[in-house]
Amino acid sequence: MPPDTMGQELSRFDPSLPIEKAWTPPASWYLRPEFLARERDRVFNRSWQAVGRLDQVQRPGDYFTGCLLGEPYLVVRDAQGTLRAFHNVCRHHAAQVCQGEGKLEELVCSYHGWTYALDGKLLKAPRLGKSEVFSREAFSLHPVAVEAWGPWVFVHLGKPAPPLHSELGDLQARLEATRSSELKFAARRTYEMNCNWKVYVDNYLDGGYHVSTLHRALAGQLDLKSYKTELFRRLSIQSCSAPEEAPREQGGDFPERIGDAALYAFLYPNFMINRYGPIMDTNWVVPLSHDRTLVVFDFFFQDTEGPGAKEFIERSVAASHTVQEEDVAISESVQRGLGSPGYDRGIYAPSIEMAAYHFHQLLAADLLQGGAGS
Repeated sequence: MPPDTMGQELSRFDPSLPIEKAWTPPASWYLRPEFLARERDRVFNRSWQAVGRLDQVQRPGDYFTGCLLGEPYLVVRDAQGTLRAFHNVCRHHAAQVCQGEGKLEELVCSYHGWTYALDGKLLKAPRLGKSEVFSREAFSLHPVAVEAWGPWVFVHLGKPAPPLHSELGDLQARLEATRSSELKFAARRTYEMNCNWKVYVDNYLDGGYHVSTLHRALAGQLDLKSYKTELFRRLSIQSCSAPEEAPREQGGDFPERIGDAALYAFLYPNFMINRYGPIMDTNWVVPLSHDRTLVVFDFFFQDTEGPGAKEFIERSVAASHTVQEEDVAISESVQRGLGSPGYDRGIYAPSIEMAAYHFHQLLAADLLQGGAGS
């Protein structure tokens, strides 16, 4: 897309308008690969990404790897117990140094055997011979900013990296009030879908608008009249109480899963924390391409041991799976509709979709950094 064309499409969304007068971003933002290329540089590489959990890197030598929009990263606990992250790229010829996750004493590139200590310093460059441009000190792995918060590990792939806590608003206190620190990791599920990543985020942020229509079993466990949305600088929190009498086992969902209330927090641009009953789950939304998305779900429970706890976990994850299948289906339906000549832009429900508009405003600010056509 020529720069002036991208500029025109960006300018078609006006983030300064009151929500009652605002149009949503046009379909081009969700359909054209050039938008994802800009998002990679100006959104994902300039934001904290919740790439994993602390239980994956508890002891020295524990590590895990991943790749976000073509950028491979490595998180490891070094020999002194310090949490570290690096660009997972060997300084010799760019092969990934590590794969998967597990435990290592050294980081050894499988291409030519260059070996790094767990703190990223180069230890060995076998059979290199004499090179006038080589010095061991200059060829350490390039570090990446990393922070732990709660049970999560965040990395920031760009520079500079603002403190993570500056983006959390009231979320930390709100979660602490629910005793979320007592929960333990129990299960991971992943969902791949044929839609742009923003379609899935938009669905999450519509203020519960879709719940009564799309998630009827879940809707029976929520008092949707109590739904509330709060906006912070780079965060939004949606919350909802349970009804006085929730139906039991309706469509596979059940009152014990939701408890008295639900809190849905969205940390811009792509991380969701859902706290309800004795459960917390997180959703990390990862773009795979401009029209394919991976969502990683991690589930945390109050009780994880014993037959009763395991049965409750299985039932709860199954109920969540039903909701996610419904979200995947509607997200793929929306993606197809975005490509139709029958749609160009939409509008907001002003009293409900405040969080979605807030997301689009933050996104527009990032995409317009340096000028619309740059």
